[in-house]
Amino acid sequence: MRITNSMITDNSVWNINKNMERLNDAQQKYTTQSKIQLPSDDPIVASRAVKYRSYVANIEQYQKNVNGAVSWEKVTDGAMDGLGNVIVRLKELVTKGSSSGTLTNSELQDIKAEVNELQQQAVDYLNTSYAGRYVFAGYDTDKPPYEIESTAVGNRIKFKGQYLSVGGAMAGTTADSDITSFCSAAYTNSKIYNSTAAAQDIQYNVGFGTSVPVNVEGQNVTGAGLDNLFDTFSKILIGLDGGTSYKTATVDSNPTPGSVHVTSTSFKLTDTLDELAANNNTILTARADLGARMNYTNMAKTRIDSDKATYTELMSNNEDTDLAESYTNVTTAQTVYNASLSVSSKVMGKSLVDYLR
Repeated sequence: MRITNSMITDNSVWNINKNMERLNDAQQKYTTQSKIQLPSDDPIVASRAVKYRSYVANIEQYQKNVNGAVSWEKVTDGAMDGLGNVIVRLKELVTKGSSSGTLTNSELQDIKAEVNELQQQAVDYLNTSYAGRYVFAGYDTDKPPYEIESTAVGNRIKFKGQYLSVGGAMAGTTADSDITSFCSAAYTNSKIYNSTAAAQDIQYNVGFGTSVPVNVEGQNVTGAGLDNLFDTFSKILIGLDGGTSYKTATVDSNPTPGSVHVTSTSFKLTDTLDELAANNNTILTARADLGARMNYTNMAKTRIDSDKATYTELMSNNEDTDLAESYTNVTTAQTVYNASLSVSSKVMGKSLVDYLR
């Protein structure tokens, strides 16, 4: 077989190109730290990469969700802790205010002023927000759920635009006609909060097919109807003003509004201590329920973090190159390519004419 110069040249060029391709491939893997550049490079690695990346993307979203859930729950628990401290201080003030024989009118008014401040603090705690969302408002997270409204029958608390307790404690000196007029108007205008409405749970997806409600609705913290926390505030304020009775009202539901029934009840300021204890138990019950969910959320966070580490490692093992091995491959390919260039330059530069000279 006759070997011609053109055959040598073609073979040399072919080998140089192959070595250049090898060098390019090694450099690509080293610089990108990826085993494949195109799915066709290794279909098995590529298919696994799609699956692992999908898992990791889902887990990263779950991590965001669970972190948001943990933060929401911590903010809620902190607000209820503050509300509990308000009740502790209220008990102290009621005990102090009950010593009417040893207190001056000025001192009683100072106590009343602090009780009013504590009532505003309670409203502020119940209007706590997280990331611009009010945590005690159920689904209506875009506006503060609680507000104090001055009415003809005294201050009333509104929850999501409706009266939390329309017929709750009012001063014994309040005219029955004013009470009847106020309650009838509230029912006519649908301003009565329905405490038996379906729960408005805000669910956070914290795992594959797993969700947890992160919120606590305000009425589950304050209570609703005639025994809610703000009715206790009203009775305390009435007692500090020297009142020995308060009035409540109920309205017949059929027809709406029906007859308004006003009831007068005698009481002593110290009677509110038992009601404060009941209010505190309501808060503690809500905190205990939230605490159980916080434990579950923290366990979900631990599990998700572990899954993230596992699937990230699997994804890395599937796609990423070994740095030391990649560097060795680049160095070897570079050496081989340089050698092929050197040898080819010597071979391709010679011909029969060079020897005949």
